[in-house]
Amino acid sequence: MVTVMISFFIIAFFEWNELKRKNRKKRTYVIVFAIMGMSLLYCLFSILLFRYIPSPNDLIQFLFQPLQKKILG
Repeated sequence: MVTVMISFFIIAFFEWNELKRKNRKKRTYVIVFAIMGMSLLYCLFSILLFRYIPSPNDLIQFLFQPLQKKILG
């Protein structure tokens, strides 16, 4: 999660410099940083939600472990 935050801060820094260099309006700043904020929240929530998704490995073990026990005796 720290890596995501650092990445977004670096991108925000470069965006800020680019907008400043091209003399953009305040409205452009608001739009750009609102989209970046929404993207950051999306990434953080997806990181939190993916922790609780069951592992595909558990499903494979559940399905094939009885077969493996029968084969190995």
